[in-house]
Order: sequence, then structure tokens, then C-alpha cells
Amino acid sequence: MKGLLRVSLLLAGALLSIAALGATPGGTRYKWRDAQGAVHFADTLPPEALQLGYDVVNGEGLVVRHVDRPKTPEERKAEALAAAEQAATKRRATEAAAADHQLLATYPNESDLARVHKDRLTAIDQTLSNINVSVADQEKGLSDQLAHAASFERDGKPVPAAVRQQIETLRKTIAEQHAFITRREAERAELIRKSDAEIAHYRELHAKQEQEQAARQ
Repeated sequence: MKGLLRVSLLLAGALLSIAALGATPGGTRYKWRDAQGAVHFADTLPPEALQLGYDVVNGEGLVVRHVDRPKTPEERKAEALAAAEQAATKRRATEAAAADHQLLATYPNESDLARVHKDRLTAIDQTLSNINVSVADQEKGLSDQLAHAASFERDGKPVPAAVRQQIETLRKTIAEQHAFITRREAERAELIRKSDAEIAHYRELHAKQEQEQAARQ
């Protein structure tokens, strides 16, 4: 009987010791792993735990909260950049979805969209036509002024300042108009490229819309 009582007392003492390892008077302890991976428990937070991160555990040894180690300035900067990029990606996706919705709402069918593209192209072509006529007139005027200046030179006379000024003005104007034509032709080519891409995208959106409508029916 005494032996059984002694074993019971030893067992109770062992259980109390185990409970003491996992609980403080407040029922909370701290758990962390050191740099070598060994697990530690403590009633207060040592500097090592603050540096490596730790868990708050209750009296039953269950984790109630995890605290990560402090991040370095480089890590915080990387996280901020990642968050900004994620937000930008989300914003672009939202804007693209709104643009797709607007495209379908504005143009009920492909022919309406193609007509708008054609009108834009026609406007550029008309501008190019007008400027080419103007260039032709300016070049004819320049040719006339050069011939006029040559007549003075053949007679051994100096070319009047007004004639020289007119020639310079015409040359400058013609150069500017040729540069304008080059820009407009580049715009025309870009418009065709964008128009083809938009119509292809419209077809994809329209096909997807029809599939979704068929699925709902």
C-alpha cells in the first residue's frame, strides 16, 4: 500500500513538473527556435527570440500567436515594391475590364467598329491629300523663284534680297510640310495596326460574350 502511494505521489509530481514547463502563472509562455533549430521555452522574451521570431503559447502548449522576426530595410523595401506592383496589376486589370465592357457597349457589332476605324483613316488620307497639293504648289513656286533668281545671275546682276528671302521661305515651308507628311504617314500606319488589333480583340470579346449568354440560357 505504501509502495502504491509512493508511486502515485511521484507520478503527480512528474505531471506538475511537466505542467510547470508549459505554463506560467498567467498561462502564457514564449517558444522559439534558435539559429541551430533547437526549440526553447521561456517566460520572458530573450533578445535571440526577438531577433529570430517566436510563438506565444498557452498553458496547454498550443500556439495562440506567431510573431515574425523583424524585417530588414531591404526586405521591407522589396515587400513595398511587390505590393505596389500587385496593386498596379490589379488596377490595370480593372481598367482593361472596364475598357472591354465599354467597347462592347459602344459598338453592338463589328461593322460599327470597322466604320469608325475607316472614318479615322479617311480623315488622315484627306489631310495627306490636302498637304500634298500644298507641297506641289509650294514646290512650283520655289521652281519659279529659282528660275527668276537664275535670270539675274545670267545677266550678271545680284539676286534681289526679296527673291532670296522668298526662296529661303519656300524651302523652309516645303521641308516642314514634308516632315508633317512623314509624321502623318506614320500615324496612318499606326492607326491601321491598332485598328486591326482592336477588331481582333473585339471579336474575342464578342465570342466570349455570346458563349456566356448561351451558358446562361
